[in-house]
Amino acid sequence: MEELNVKGLVLKASDLGEHDKLLTVMTEEKGKVLATIKGGKSLKSRFMSVSEPFIYASFGLRRSSKFFYLFDSDVIDDFYPIREDIFKMSLASYICDIANELSLEDSPDPDLVKLTLNALYALAYKDSDIGIVKSAYEFKAAVISGYMPEISCCSVCGRDPEDDSFIDAASGTLICSDCITLPREKTGITPASVVLPITRTALLALRYLETCPINRFLSFRLNSDVGVFSNVCEKYLSCHLEKDFYTLTFYKSLF
Repeated sequence: MEELNVKGLVLKASDLGEHDKLLTVMTEEKGKVLATIKGGKSLKSRFMSVSEPFIYASFGLRRSSKFFYLFDSDVIDDFYPIREDIFKMSLASYICDIANELSLEDSPDPDLVKLTLNALYALAYKDSDIGIVKSAYEFKAAVISGYMPEISCCSVCGRDPEDDSFIDAASGTLICSDCITLPREKTGITPASVVLPITRTALLALRYLETCPINRFLSFRLNSDVGVFSNVCEKYLSCHLEKDFYTLTFYKSLF
C-alpha cells in the first residue's frame, strides 16, 4: 500500500457521502492530491483542524482504491487572521481556486506552492494592499505555469515603449502607441485578441514580476496606475485559463 508523508496546502474541502470529507491538497512533492478524511464531517473528528481551506500542514496519507486517505496530520500554519476579514477570506478563496486550476495530480510544482503560501502569508500577517496581492499573484501564477508573455519590446517595431502602450492579453504581446494605429494585419491583432491599455509604470511592474524571486513577488511599488495594472493581470490570467471563477465574482462584489 502506497504511503506518503508530505507537506501541503488545503485548497478545497468538500463533503463526501454522509460521513466523510474530501480534501484537495497542493503539495511540493506530489503535486495535487485528493485525500479523504473518514468521518471528517463529525465534529469529533481528530482531523477537524486540517479539514478547511488555507491550512498548511504535514499529512500522512495512504492510498485506497480511488483516493488517498488521511491517517496523520500536524498543522504548520492555519493563516487564521485571514478568517477574521471577509475581504481577505474571499481573496484567499480565489487564490486557492487559481492554484487548484493550475496544479495537477502527480505533477509537482513547488514554485506554485511557494507563491500561494507567500500570498496567503501576506494576507494573514503583513499590511499588504490586497488588490496588489491579487494582481501580482494572478500574473506571477500565470508566468510560472508557463504562460510567459513577451513584453520586453513592441512586437511590431521592436522598440521599448517610453510611454503608454497596449498589451494583447490573449497572445501576451506588447504593441506601442505608434504601431497600434497600423492596419491589423501588421499588428497581429485578431478577433481573438484582448487588447488593453497599459501605462509605462504598470508595464515595468509586469516586467519585474516576470523574473523576480517568488519570495519577492510583492516587493515593488505602484504609486499610481493600480487600476490599469489590476485590469491587465486579471484579464491576462483569464484569457489563458479560459475559466470564470465564482470566488472572483464574489470578491469583486464586496467593493
